[in-house]
Amino acid sequence: MFKKIIIGILVCLLLLVGEATAVQAQSASAIFQAVNQFRSNNGLVPFQYSSALATAAQNQANYMAANTVFSSHVGAGGSTPQSRANAAGYVGRVSENIVGGTGMSASSGLNWWANSPVHYNTLITSRYQEAGTGFATNGNENFYVLVVGQPSDAPPPPAADDSPEPLFITPITLAQPGEDGSIVHVVQDGQALWSLAAHYEVALSDLLLFNSLPANAVVQPGDHITIRLADGQPPPPTPTPPTMHTVLEGQSLWSIAVQYSVKLGDILWLNGLPEDAILQPGEQIRVRLAPDEAPPPTPTPILYHTVRRGQTLWEVALSYNLSLDALLTLNNIDANAILQPGDLLLVRPMPPTPTPTVPPTATLPPATATSTQAATQPATAVSAQLSQPVATPIGIDISEETAVTIEAESGVGIGRIVTGLAVGLLIIGVLAVIVLRSELFS
Repeated sequence: MFKKIIIGILVCLLLLVGEATAVQAQSASAIFQAVNQFRSNNGLVPFQYSSALATAAQNQANYMAANTVFSSHVGAGGSTPQSRANAAGYVGRVSENIVGGTGMSASSGLNWWANSPVHYNTLITSRYQEAGTGFATNGNENFYVLVVGQPSDAPPPPAADDSPEPLFITPITLAQPGEDGSIVHVVQDGQALWSLAAHYEVALSDLLLFNSLPANAVVQPGDHITIRLADGQPPPPTPTPPTMHTVLEGQSLWSIAVQYSVKLGDILWLNGLPEDAILQPGEQIRVRLAPDEAPPPTPTPILYHTVRRGQTLWEVALSYNLSLDALLTLNNIDANAILQPGDLLLVRPMPPTPTPTVPPTATLPPATATSTQAATQPATAVSAQLSQPVATPIGIDISEETAVTIEAESGVGIGRIVTGLAVGLLIIGVLAVIVLRSELFS
């Protein structure tokens, strides 16, 4: 009896472990799919799944759940994202996003990363092409980890590594709604607008609108931030979006485009800049046109891209709003092709070759009577002569009607040829008889 009880307990434990493992795998898969959907929605190529990176991500998620670690990339034994990926068998560069919170869902975790500039860069990166995710929970808090990587045999990145530094964030206690339905949060030390937006699951743009703040606003401890308006309270009027941006130290055209939610191509067009332009602090960059401002001339679309040192196929495709497959098809190359500085890549379909213009058919001048016969010739006869074919190209069939016409018109000539041949043969025959008789009687 005791043995049966032990076996039953073991079976129950195995079932519980299996169920927990299934939930864990399902949650890890959910955040991976959410990240790739986010990239697709922003016109980016989805990450390729890597089991080695998923193992590294899961190990860190387990460590965070067991030790209630919210904001450090340091793992068991002092491990780092790179050392954990290498230990899992991954050969290449990696970067890591982490997030955790009470009852946090996959969508909330993604919302957190999307509202954090440093983590947002990992979501939209074009320098990593593989990824893996992990999920763990301690029963109260849920932890999500995203590890992105670039294999070591892939072309090198164009710039320095963009792995995010550990970001330490003060835990946020959600404020309760007031009697009028409004929610106001008092900022604590270490909190930022993007972290408030992620915790309250609201759009960062709404926080900026509700509080009349600019996009680059920095909040201070003690500030009161409206999270939700009172019931029935109309939102403030939407401010006129800025048209110019003053470049700050370390900013790039890409980061400015992200900040103002505009396309990189539009900024290049508005400012007449190439994609590799280097910005200087204090420089004025136009990010959009004013309502009454005329747009600059539309540039001639680029047909070829000249590869720069360190550029990858992924980066080139992303720069021209192409999928990697589209770029490969345009250039008839493989995804493993190695680029060299100076290589030319086709980035849009070749324009069609213009069809030569066929000159109009010359109009014949009116017939002029040159003799009494021509002057008295009926018009129908002239038309018939003009419409007669002059020659038939070799290898082109002619219709039965045309063949009959040709035969009828050439019948007289053929008859004369046959008559000539018959007379010639007759003369030859007579001469032959005369010669033969002379030989016999000689």
